[in-house]
Amino acid sequence: MKKELISIVCGLMLVSAVPSSIVTAEAVQPTSGNVQGSIDQNISSNAVLSLKQPWGLTSVPGSNELIIVQSGSGTINKWSNGELQTVAGQGAEGYIDGKSAKALFNHPTYTAADSKGNIYISDTDNHVIRKIKDGEVYTLAGTGVSGYKDGPPDVAQFNAPGGLAIDSNDNIYVADTLNHVIRRVTPKGIVTTFAGLQANNGAYLDGAVASAKFNEPQGLVFDESGNLYVADSGNQMIRLVKGGKVETFAGKVTLVDPVTGYMAGGFQNGERLSALFNRPRGLAYANGVLLIADSLNHRVRAIQKDGEVITVAGQANSGDQVGVLDQVMFDQPSGVALAFGKLYVTDTLNNKLKVLNLDLQALKPLRSEADLLDAVPLLPAGKNMQVWLDGAQVKFNSAIQPLKESGKIYLPVRALFSSWGADIRWDAASKETMISKGNWTLTLKPDASLNVQNIKGTLYVAAEYLPTVSSFMQVYDEDSHAIVLESGQ
Repeated sequence: MKKELISIVCGLMLVSAVPSSIVTAEAVQPTSGNVQGSIDQNISSNAVLSLKQPWGLTSVPGSNELIIVQSGSGTINKWSNGELQTVAGQGAEGYIDGKSAKALFNHPTYTAADSKGNIYISDTDNHVIRKIKDGEVYTLAGTGVSGYKDGPPDVAQFNAPGGLAIDSNDNIYVADTLNHVIRRVTPKGIVTTFAGLQANNGAYLDGAVASAKFNEPQGLVFDESGNLYVADSGNQMIRLVKGGKVETFAGKVTLVDPVTGYMAGGFQNGERLSALFNRPRGLAYANGVLLIADSLNHRVRAIQKDGEVITVAGQANSGDQVGVLDQVMFDQPSGVALAFGKLYVTDTLNNKLKVLNLDLQALKPLRSEADLLDAVPLLPAGKNMQVWLDGAQVKFNSAIQPLKESGKIYLPVRALFSSWGADIRWDAASKETMISKGNWTLTLKPDASLNVQNIKGTLYVAAEYLPTVSSFMQVYDEDSHAIVLESGQ
C-alpha cells in the first residue's frame, strides 16, 4: 500500500488561552520507498496568528494566496508565502461593511474567488453574501434578515447561506442551506433560484431543477463542463446539477430521522451509488476526481473517474494526528481545496489547516481496519461466525462453516470465493486450487504451516494468511464474532 505524510500548515489545538505557534510547511522533499507524492516537513514556526474553527477555503486565481474562513472568530485570512495574515474582520461577531480591518462577520463559513481576484464570503448568521475588494468589505446581496426572496441585492434574502462556487462568467452560486435551494447571484448582486424547491424543511427529490429537493446543501463545486456538484448534507449525498436537471451522483436513500429530518448517515466505500456519507460538506474537483470533506465520518473521501468512492485520509474516530497517511486523524473536517499541487483541509474542531500532496491520477484507497469495520452493518454475535467480503455478507450452508482450529480462523475456500464471483479450478497435476477474478489470481495448496488445510474433504484457508499472499485485507471483530475482508480490487 502506498503511504503519504500529511503535515500541519497552521493552527492550534485550543487547550489553553495561550496562543500556540503556527507551523509552516516550507520544505518539500522526495520520500523513499513505496509512497505517493512527497512529504512536507515542518521546519519553522511563528506565533503571529492562530485559527479558530476554520471552515471554507479557496485559492485566488493568479496568485499564491489561499483564503481561509474562520467561522469561530469571524475573520477572513490568507495563507501566502508561509505566512497567515488577516484579510478582513475584527475577531468579533457583528455586521459592519467598510474598511476590511473594521468589518464584522457573524459565523461566516465558505468562500470563493472570481477571475478578477474578488473574494466572496457566505456570512452565514448574517444571512448575506459579502464581497471583499481592494481592502473594502461590501454586502453583495441579502438584507441581513433570514428569508427567501429573489431579486435585487437589497431585496433578496437568504437563510444561513453556505457553500459558494463561481462559474466562468463570475456568477456566484450559493448553497442557501436552510432554504434548501441553490441560488445564483450575478456580479451585480441580482439573485435568482438556480435549483431546488424552497421549503422550510429539507427533502429529497431528483428531477427538473425547479422541482428538485435538497436537505441543507452545503459545499459546491463546478467541473470543467460547468456541471455543479452539491454536498447535500442532510440527505447524506452528493447531487449533480446538469442540463437543467438534478440527479444523485453518489450516496443512497436511507431512513429519515423523524426528529432531525436528516437521512441516516453512514460509511461505505465502493461504487458511488452504493456509498454512504455522514454530513458531507466541502467539495473540491480536478481532473475528473471529486474530493469531499465527509465531516462526521472524520475523513476526506474521493470519487474517482471510474465512479469508485475511496477514503483518502482520516479514521473512524475523531482525533488530531499527522504523519503516515493511514494514521492521520481529523475532527469534523469542513473544507477542502486543491491549490498549488496540494490538497488543503480545514480540520475544523482541531482548529487547524492540514495539507497533503496528492497525485489525483494515481490515488490509492486508504485501507485500515477501522474502514473495514465501518463499511459493514455487523450483526450481533451468533453461534456461527459471520463473514463479510467487500461489504457483502457471505452465506455458508449449515454443513460447511468457518471454524477455529490450531489457533487460527479458517474459511471454506470454495464458498468464500464463489460468493465473490471468482472462478475456482482444481489442478490435479499440481494438487493446487487456482482462483481468479479478472486479472486477480491466487493459488492455494495445503502446507506444513497449516495456512491452507483440507479438513474433511473441504479446502480451508486461514483468514490471516490471505493478506500475506494477496491484495486482501482482513480484520476480526471479537464482539460480533465476525471476519471482515476487503479484496483490494
